[in-house]
Amino acid sequence: MAGNFEVVRKEVSGEILRMLGNNAVCPRLIKRDFNKYWDENRKIGSSLDIRRPLRVIGADGQAFQPEGLVRVTVPMTIAYWNQESFLYNDTEEAMFLDEDKRRAYLKPHVLNLANKVDRYMLQFMQSVTPNFVGTPGTVPTTLDTYNSAQTKLNQLLAMGSDRSIVYNSAYNQQIVKAGQTLFNPGQIIGKQYLEGKVGRYAEFDIFIDEQVPSGTVGTYLGSGQVNGANQSGTALITNNWTSGSLALSQNAYSDRITIAGVYEINGQSRLTLPGVLKQFAVVAPITDTTGAATFTLFPALIPSGPYQNCSGSPATGAAITIAGATGVSCQTAFAVQQEAFTWASIPLQNVEEYGAKCETITDPETGLSIRIIWQWDSRLGEVTVRMDFVWGMAQTYADYAAAVIYG
Repeated sequence: MAGNFEVVRKEVSGEILRMLGNNAVCPRLIKRDFNKYWDENRKIGSSLDIRRPLRVIGADGQAFQPEGLVRVTVPMTIAYWNQESFLYNDTEEAMFLDEDKRRAYLKPHVLNLANKVDRYMLQFMQSVTPNFVGTPGTVPTTLDTYNSAQTKLNQLLAMGSDRSIVYNSAYNQQIVKAGQTLFNPGQIIGKQYLEGKVGRYAEFDIFIDEQVPSGTVGTYLGSGQVNGANQSGTALITNNWTSGSLALSQNAYSDRITIAGVYEINGQSRLTLPGVLKQFAVVAPITDTTGAATFTLFPALIPSGPYQNCSGSPATGAAITIAGATGVSCQTAFAVQQEAFTWASIPLQNVEEYGAKCETITDPETGLSIRIIWQWDSRLGEVTVRMDFVWGMAQTYADYAAAVIYG
């Protein structure tokens, strides 16, 4: 082995982290407040129940009217293990691998890992985000859709700070003329420049990310209706579809629906927002041949109580509207407030006691924590290089703090 292996390993490890952080947009835009629970010495397992703030109804009048304290939690599970690995032999080390060549070996793997993490995060957001603006199959060509995204988040009481829109180049191309006086570079506050940042508009920092997922609206025929009054929770029983026509939320794309007579409410006062129908994501695939089906909704339909999130239960026979024409292909963009989602990555054990060169490095800006193992196999005269990134994600406030913009 070449004598400079140790020095190069440290230099290249830092380069790996820089490349990873600079090429993964999504991790920088959402919070990671719960990472600390996996950093502690006390082991908590692979899942954490995140407590949502307590909500109460209160009362009027002199009489004592206590109410029960109900705490809602959201689970976050460390469910993703992403790995990149390769090897090279002693001959390659001695004759070909200077520092630039090492980086040339590493860079494709690091970029693949960054894009994979970014893509999985965006796919997760796609699958659980109920709120939407725009029309599936139509890329926005004016600023109206982005104004609507701002309005949507305002109606849902999302904080006005730390908002971002993430879209791909097709969106950017369509909007560039309308936004040429608005999407200016500006001064970016922070320790490092965020690659992919276009500018700022309507309280949003705008980012381009080619990993933003596409999808296909489900197929359906007929005039779907609610089958049974006083329904609540995550299951919605429906009927009146044309028999054999229903196939929704397939291939990691979640169809969005509204229900006639079920309106959005102000999360604090619980007053109905006139004309603003509550939006739901159908989060489990449906394939039905009978003309009737049970939808699994997110968020749950909660018509009363401290966690009420809509104006009331739908009436039997209430019409169900699916966002988008049947079977149309669409792209998505995301308008996200930082609190909408959270993620965490866990540091893996150091395996140097087993003869490997090992380090775990964490980027303080993005929270990306990656373990890198370099090990020489004396039997084959080969160096193996392995990079591991283990993480999880949850929708802490995705029911009211994020919006899909269709294209």
